[in-house]
Amino acid sequence: MKIAVDLDDTLSVVDRVTRASGYIAREGLPYRLVDPDALRIADAFDWDAEEATKFVRAGGLAVFTEAEARKGARETLTAWRAAGHTVTVLTARQRDWFGNPSRLTRDWLEKRKIPFDEIVAEATDKGRYCAEHGISVLIDNDFATCAAAQERGVYAVLAVRRANAADAGKIAFRGASWAQIAETVSRIAETVGRRDRLLAAAPARRSERYDGWELRFDEWTGRRGNCVIPLNPSRRGVQEKLAAVGARYAAAGKPCRFLLTEADAALAETLRARGFRFESAVEWMRLDRIAEQRLADSARASDEPTAWREDYRAVRGGNCTRDVSRGGDRRVFVSLYEGERPVAVASGVLIGDEATLFDVCVRPDMRRRGYGRAVVESTLAACRARGATHAVLQAEKDNFAAKALYRAAGFYRVAEYFYLTDGAGA
Repeated sequence: MKIAVDLDDTLSVVDRVTRASGYIAREGLPYRLVDPDALRIADAFDWDAEEATKFVRAGGLAVFTEAEARKGARETLTAWRAAGHTVTVLTARQRDWFGNPSRLTRDWLEKRKIPFDEIVAEATDKGRYCAEHGISVLIDNDFATCAAAQERGVYAVLAVRRANAADAGKIAFRGASWAQIAETVSRIAETVGRRDRLLAAAPARRSERYDGWELRFDEWTGRRGNCVIPLNPSRRGVQEKLAAVGARYAAAGKPCRFLLTEADAALAETLRARGFRFESAVEWMRLDRIAEQRLADSARASDEPTAWREDYRAVRGGNCTRDVSRGGDRRVFVSLYEGERPVAVASGVLIGDEATLFDVCVRPDMRRRGYGRAVVESTLAACRARGATHAVLQAEKDNFAAKALYRAAGFYRVAEYFYLTDGAGA
């Protein structure tokens, strides 16, 4: 994941008041402090931008170049890069004050041993820069910057300070310390990563990309195969995109539906304002370790779905409309029998050492006899034999019987996603 981080007041502690007050006293200037929490020198005192520039040129630049790093900043950026994330220090520092803002920024970072991959100075529109360069997360202390980035689909994390605390609730993600920021970014990365693995395990028959959004179309009516998924930040305005995407789904005779996670709270608010309504919520569940176990005596496992589709039809009473031949590195199809009659089915898709379980179903007249637990455990055993060490699955949030079954098998809830729809074409 690509992460952008602001410098002044985000990575650093800028003490404008002490140095500027000393300058005013030394020069005998008639200015007074009006806002000790201001994030701009020109706003801290009752002077104008010209006087603030005079202060900077008279040595006030040390306010920034000698600022201390915030507690935990170095450790957090070090951990991000060790985890494989790239870090861009994105600063609005301009040449008129800083001369060579990139060099001064680099000197400050290196002196404090704060790691980074790239420095970009004079970034006046950080949200746009993130969108154009595929940066998913922006950490900044400026509320307006975070709000604008959030509008573009960037996961903006507001570094909360006294000056922006009143507006902090308007930004979906925030943290008052670097420990909180690190926890927030970790949550975003985990949520987005789970979503992406789920989608890779169950691709739609046809998909299109539109300015950072994936548009999924499938012949079957399942929600996951017919929805919009916000994958990357946007260059176009969200209202323009919604109009274009809505028209695309209307032409296909389908509702315009969005699959969203907690990381997409800002987009969800925009959609609700346009009349989109809640359709359903789905929980992700995880099993940390697949225990060594055997297939049930009446279970059959195969890597080929032809016979399994017939079993699925017999168990569920209809065709499996999902394209089970696609997705993941390896697939497994499990059927449980009573005599020669299939009574339960399930499938698994493997990506690396993670198995995703799908299609868990028991004949209605054979439920509450332990077949559900047996087919889940048999599918896990088949996945383990093919290299899986852990497993995930999804369950409708209000399907309490299914969730109880999965918990009994060792799964636990880790997150959820939800669908919003305009209802058209339904």
